[in-house]
Amino acid sequence: MKLLSKIKYCSARLGYAAIVCSTLFYSSCIKDVEYTVDNEGVIYMSQATESKSHLRLFDIDTIQDINFGASYGGLKYPDSDITVKFAVDESLISAYNQENGTNFIPFPQNAYTLSGLESVIKAGNVDSEPLKVMVTAKALQIGKAYMLPIKLVSAGSATIHAELSTAYFRIDSLIRRERDITNLGVFSVSHENNGGPNHAEGSLKLVDNNYGTKYLTQNYTSGMWFQVKYNTPQVIGAYTMTSGNDAPERDPKTWRFEASNDGNSWTVLDSQTEYFFENRNQTKRFELDNNTAYTHYRVIIVSNNGSNLFQQTEWRLIQYY
Repeated sequence: MKLLSKIKYCSARLGYAAIVCSTLFYSSCIKDVEYTVDNEGVIYMSQATESKSHLRLFDIDTIQDINFGASYGGLKYPDSDITVKFAVDESLISAYNQENGTNFIPFPQNAYTLSGLESVIKAGNVDSEPLKVMVTAKALQIGKAYMLPIKLVSAGSATIHAELSTAYFRIDSLIRRERDITNLGVFSVSHENNGGPNHAEGSLKLVDNNYGTKYLTQNYTSGMWFQVKYNTPQVIGAYTMTSGNDAPERDPKTWRFEASNDGNSWTVLDSQTEYFFENRNQTKRFELDNNTAYTHYRVIIVSNNGSNLFQQTEWRLIQYY
């Protein structure tokens, strides 16, 4: 059954009457026309639609609210209050996954609280007083898909819309706010271009945020490095490496991403072995499992693809907040 959009009954009625009067050249109207539609008085959840149940949550400490409730279908309004009741039904997740080829898991119990599971559509209104799911996103894990099915289980003596009775609130992945802080620190390299850092292919091209330039050194040896040093410790959550515009034999192949607070003692945060860039000027992102702030971050190039030259278009440091 198709649920028609809510239109104010009085507006529709008066609009029709005005048309009739104008058409027949009557100076006044004698009788209004009653309208009824499919699903008149049927109770449904607007959040049960695909677009409204797909959530966008940020990976932040602040509590984030999800509103839900019930609505009165048709053109009229209820004459009396309608009590609506809901239930969280995690047993629906398995069937949803089988039908849609997904792999959602239930929200952890410590990740949300409910303001309630009962509300009222008051007489003369079309929507119930809103209820809330209050989500603590920090209790969710990046990369996992979560679902919270909330079902409308009763609406007094009114009929419940069978196809719009359950909202499958789901998160495919958390949104992480991020900022590029590469250029907030002092950049340096162990192996410079023969023409110096300001040369057309000098080391500063590695962090100029311009993907049309590149850094190249003619004197590559295993163990060369490039680093950024900050005045105050920073937490880096990810970094990117972008391959050069030509000569894949100059690409980095094996490297370590390290951090330090004194420039002497280093902690390995990530390592890549026999890595391959499939394309030229290709950016690859590497996520870190790191919550510690450091002042120094560096990449040590253990090996490239065999050339005595090394090149790379860009290196960026990403911070989540």
